[in-house]
Amino acid sequence: RSTQLVTSSPLLLLARARPRSPPRNCRYLPTSTMNQCQRQRTSQPAAVVVPPKKSPQLFAPTKRSMSGTHPEDPSNGKGEEHPQQQQQQHSRAVQAEDRQRIAERQRQAFEFFSQTLQIYGVEELIFCFNGGKDCTVLLDLLMRYLRQEGISSSDIPMLYIKSGDSFAEIDDFVERCVASYRVKLVEYEGSLKEALTHMAADMPRIQAVFVGSRNTDPYCETLAPMQPTDIDWPPMMRLNPLLEWSYHDVWNYIHLNDVPYCSLYDKGYTSVGNRCNTIPNPHLRRPSDSQRDNCDCITDSDCDPAESGGYRPAWELEDPSLERAGRLPRK
Repeated sequence: RSTQLVTSSPLLLLARARPRSPPRNCRYLPTSTMNQCQRQRTSQPAAVVVPPKKSPQLFAPTKRSMSGTHPEDPSNGKGEEHPQQQQQQHSRAVQAEDRQRIAERQRQAFEFFSQTLQIYGVEELIFCFNGGKDCTVLLDLLMRYLRQEGISSSDIPMLYIKSGDSFAEIDDFVERCVASYRVKLVEYEGSLKEALTHMAADMPRIQAVFVGSRNTDPYCETLAPMQPTDIDWPPMMRLNPLLEWSYHDVWNYIHLNDVPYCSLYDKGYTSVGNRCNTIPNPHLRRPSDSQRDNCDCITDSDCDPAESGGYRPAWELEDPSLERAGRLPRK
């Protein structure tokens, strides 16, 4: 490793200068999203490690949302355009300047991965995956980079935190990603902090975790690309290569590269949490859908958008500031 390369990069200086267990009076650390703990659940002390399954190819030739509709079916049974066709048309409609922007985003992400591997060995890394669109882009970028560098996709495991209240579509999508990308799955239950605590005990070699956070996410405005966990968390470096990506950057990357994504995004969901706190984004509701306007449901969460077809897909949201409009307030 060249001394000139390490000392010339502010990113590497940042990563090396910040201790993994910073003192309590360190002013540099901002309030992070990891301190915004969700409802605590009973955790499992041991990880469930699922080895990568053999798949005929790393990237399927036809990428699509992983829904229940057969990929070769040109319609959804209602005479409507299949989401796969919508995605292909959207890809063709992406403007030239947006294509250039995504190409630059990918170049920067690959540079970030390269700098990370100058600090950490592959065996010291893991990436956190929740089945959402941001983590999906992170997964695809990381796997493309590893393939480019001749590194096995199973060398960096996937950390998935199971929830008793997760969407079935999310759990199914995670399983499909494990098979498609040939990654090793490590599962825990409980909160993120609990999962990292148990992982640190079970896998002490792990020193850094890739996270798909963007600076428009709650409590992420001041996150650094490389930032240690807070003092009351297991000492670990958080790696945030997508901080500067916008909502539309994420969808443009997905469409331009035909990346598979969770089918919930075809049904109007724009930010996916658990079933108890997530509904389709009301700003994507089709105004001409009289079936939903006249339904007897008490709340939007009582309606089944898959049956009513009452929502436009996530990438049609024009105002990115409304991305989390489908998230319900905590009770």
